[in-house]
Amino acid sequence: MCHNPTTADPDDAPLIMPRNSRYAGQTIDVSNRRSIVIRPTRVIRPTRQRDELIAPGDARAIIDYFYHEGKFWSAVMPLDGVAAVYGQAFNFSKMKTRQGAEGREIVRGKNGLPKRSIPILNHVQCRFTLRPEFHVGLYPLGDDTNGKPVDRIRDFVYSAEVVGPAGVAFNIRDGLAGNLLNAHRFLSTREMVFERIVVENQYVTESPALPIAQSDQRELLVRGLLRSHAAGMTEAYYLYRFCGTNNCTSNPFRVLDRVVDYRLAQRIGALLYRMPFNPRLYLRLRGLDADPSVRKLVRTEFTEYIRDPGTQRRKRDYVRRQIRARRAARAAANH
Repeated sequence: MCHNPTTADPDDAPLIMPRNSRYAGQTIDVSNRRSIVIRPTRVIRPTRQRDELIAPGDARAIIDYFYHEGKFWSAVMPLDGVAAVYGQAFNFSKMKTRQGAEGREIVRGKNGLPKRSIPILNHVQCRFTLRPEFHVGLYPLGDDTNGKPVDRIRDFVYSAEVVGPAGVAFNIRDGLAGNLLNAHRFLSTREMVFERIVVENQYVTESPALPIAQSDQRELLVRGLLRSHAAGMTEAYYLYRFCGTNNCTSNPFRVLDRVVDYRLAQRIGALLYRMPFNPRLYLRLRGLDADPSVRKLVRTEFTEYIRDPGTQRRKRDYVRRQIRARRAARAAANH
């Protein structure tokens, strides 16, 4: 079992892959992906930890390992300030191409999005936006959070993602066998845009705001935070299991299904969530897709940021570091 701290410690001992993984004993790469840790704000009875970390009347939560601008932060999260919740998705298999008049070209569907080699391999995540009078205050990791924050944001994402040793990326074999771990990340939307759109050139699509009550919006955020804290860096990632699926799709939908009160037909539709097959269909079956014709591309909203010279410089530096890290991991594996 991996170490799961209750408070942030930037100098903490390395986290180690569990014994039942084929990477057992290797250090987990938590340089940019890991679950958050909720700081207790009151004395908590050991048998009631999950219930009392965030109480119904709490206006805020303090969390460690929120990710923004390439760094982990301690964050003061307002719980009552959610303005809207959106479903986001992208397909991470290869784009289909064909020979065109001017060489290879991307094959696109009716919606203008690239067609994919494996249509069911979709990543699902949840975006929260805050009302104008609220913000997430960011502080250096592990510091006191009573003073003026270093930065403020009003837009962030909850995303369950694969982690493993340095140099090991998601693959079907490890995803099915449970050889990798599941990090329940909270990160700024801009940081997600950098990772997924600027660096990886993904086509992240977004649903209309979920038509749910404000109290349900709060509960979604609270349950997402608690889910991330409880998981820590201990849970195996399972792309599919009949019982015990633990992937990027199953987690946000299971959180959603524990919050929203469905009618009978929607409860039947909510049985579908395990495979990353069709996230918008899953929302539709739950009665939560306000306009199925909308396929908003997140990159359109962030065009200025994506084109900014500073963002492109950061991309080049980031890619160089990733190449060096992969080379170092291969060299270490060969010794």
